[in-house]
Amino acid sequence: MGAYRSIRGRKRRDKVNKLFELQLTSMIDVLVIILVFLLKSYQTSTNNLTTVPGLQMPISSSIEDARDSLQVIVTPEGITFENVRIVDFVQTEATAGASQGAEYKFAAQDLDEEGRRIVALYDALVKAKEKSEFLKAQSTVRDDKGQPMPFDGVIAITADKRIQYETIRKIMYTSGAAGYKIFRFIAQRKET
Repeated sequence: MGAYRSIRGRKRRDKVNKLFELQLTSMIDVLVIILVFLLKSYQTSTNNLTTVPGLQMPISSSIEDARDSLQVIVTPEGITFENVRIVDFVQTEATAGASQGAEYKFAAQDLDEEGRRIVALYDALVKAKEKSEFLKAQSTVRDDKGQPMPFDGVIAITADKRIQYETIRKIMYTSGAAGYKIFRFIAQRKET
């Protein structure tokens, strides 16, 4: 009778052990599904849009995300291109630090072409365009004819909502003269 129990006990243990074997195929399927989900939901962008403290951004209801481009930031103090301050506005005592009625005036040496083009911004944009064209010429990515990809000329403008249209127009004219034809205005997304 004792031998009968031990044989029966071994059979049960063998059944229990077989039931708890690790099913690798099913686990690998689950891990692949999770990996595909994570890869599909992961977004990456090389565009690093920054803002400046105290900048009052305009509000927009657009749902379109900003694409990769060079960035010009216009604050009440001056113009910044790619995180480098290139132009300072002339401030008067009445307008310095004012939230309403501030005037964004340029110094006489900051403008040329009858006051339409901002010299320092134009120089910075031309230098950035030349660098981009050089990098595209060195790249292995080519168009259908085997030529380097053309310069796309996209620029993102982040401007304080208090900036006058005249100042924005000068920035756009300067950018167009430097070869940038597509303007993207960065705004704060409207909370719903």
